[in-house]
Amino acid sequence: MGSSSISVKLRADITTERLGNGKIALSGNLRSPLEAPATPLLERLMTAWLSEEDIDRLAEEAANPPAVYFLCAKLFSLGLLHAQCSVDGQSLFSLIPAPDWNAWRGFIPAGLGRLSRHACLRRVGSDFVLEMALSQRKCLIHDEHCLVWMMESIRGGISLPAEDAARTAFYRALWLMDALEQEEPTHAAWEFHDLLFYHHSSFGFHDDPIGATWRLKDTLPPAPLFKPCSGECVSLPEPDRQLMEKLRAPFAEVIARRRSGRIPGIRPITLEEIGALLHVSARVQDILDDPAYPCPASLRPSPSGGALHSLEIYPMVHECAGLDPGAWRYDPAQHRLESVAANDALVVSYLKSNPHDLIQDAGPPNIRLVITSRFLRNSWKYEKIAYRLVLQDLGCLYQTMSLAATALGLATCILGAVDARRLSAILKIEPLVEPVIGEMTLSSR
Repeated sequence: MGSSSISVKLRADITTERLGNGKIALSGNLRSPLEAPATPLLERLMTAWLSEEDIDRLAEEAANPPAVYFLCAKLFSLGLLHAQCSVDGQSLFSLIPAPDWNAWRGFIPAGLGRLSRHACLRRVGSDFVLEMALSQRKCLIHDEHCLVWMMESIRGGISLPAEDAARTAFYRALWLMDALEQEEPTHAAWEFHDLLFYHHSSFGFHDDPIGATWRLKDTLPPAPLFKPCSGECVSLPEPDRQLMEKLRAPFAEVIARRRSGRIPGIRPITLEEIGALLHVSARVQDILDDPAYPCPASLRPSPSGGALHSLEIYPMVHECAGLDPGAWRYDPAQHRLESVAANDALVVSYLKSNPHDLIQDAGPPNIRLVITSRFLRNSWKYEKIAYRLVLQDLGCLYQTMSLAATALGLATCILGAVDARRLSAILKIEPLVEPVIGEMTLSSR
C-alpha cells in the first residue's frame, strides 16, 4: 500500500453550541462543557479532517500561533478529537479518542506480541469496532486490509514492517489502545465477558454515554409499570396475627439466623406463608406517577435502581398447601398469583428435577422462585448500566426475600446458575424481552 497519513477532526459524538460571547461550547463526553474561542482551527475541526501540516499552516496564518497549538493540545488532552489513518485518500481505520501527534511517531517496542484475548471485534453500521476492556480508546476499522493484518497478528505475532507505513500505523494504533500482549496478562483471573461487562458498565474506563440518558425515549414507548394479568388469579392473604408475630422478630436476630436451607421440612409450605413472604418483600407500597417523569415508578420493600422494579417473580410450585402445583406469577399491584399458561409437561419435568440432589436427604424444594426482568424497564432509561442495575436489583431482592423467609421460619437457597433457556421455554417468554436472571428455592424448614 502507499504511504499513510494521519488527520484529526472533532468527534461526531461531541455537540457544539455557539455562545453570544464569540465562543463555542463543546459537550458530550465531558462532565462540564468546554468553552473555546471560535477560531479558524476549531471551525475547521468541526467540519473537516486536518493533518498536522494543516494545523501548522493555520498557526502560521494566526495572529497568535501559540494559542492555536495550545487549543489543539487542549482538545487532544480532553479526548475531543477523532484520528483517522488514510492511504491515497482511502480511510483505513480511526482511533477514538485521538492520541496527540507525538504518539504516532514515538518509540514502540519491536516485538509487540499478539492481539489480546480480551479484545472484542463487533459490527457498527458498515464498519467494525475493535475495543479492549479497560482501554480508553477504540478502533473503527473501515478497510479489510486491517482485518487481514489483525489475523496475521493473531497467528504469528507482530513485527513492524518498515516498508509498509499503513500496516505499521495500524499496529501502532493497537498498541496505543493496549490491545496487544506479549505475555500472560496480569488480569488472567478475569474471563473475557466479565471484564468487558465491568469495563462498559463503569465510569473511568471509557467516555461513552453512561447512566440515565433515556436512550430509547424517542424510539420505543416505556414498558408498563406492571405486567398485565391475563390468566386465572388467586388472591394471596396478608399475614395473619401468628405470621406477623414472626415477622416482628428483631432485625439483628433475623440477620444472624439467616442460612441457606436446602432440605425441605416434613410438611409443605402453605399459601399463607408464601403470601406473607411476598407481602413483606415484593408488594407495591406506593406508585410514583409524576407527570414530569418520563415513566412511572413504584416503591417496594426491596430497592431498585430508579425505582423501576423490572423484576418479575414466578413461583414454580411443586407442593404448597392451598395452591395447585404448576407455574404462577406474582402480581405485586394486587398481591395475587396469576396462573401461567405454561407447557404442563415441561413444568412437571422441571419440578421433578432437584437442584440439591447432591445433598443427602434433600428432596425437591416445595417451590422454586424464578426471577425474570422486563429489561425494557431499565434499558429505556439507562445506558451501559441497565443490566448491571438489573443484577443489583436481583441481589437486593434475594436478600430481602431471604431475610423475610428466615423470620417466617422458612428455608431458602439462592441458586448460582439458572437454565435460562429452558425456563424461557417453560414460561413461554421471550428470552431477550424478559430474560430469566435468577432462581431461589423455598420450602418449609
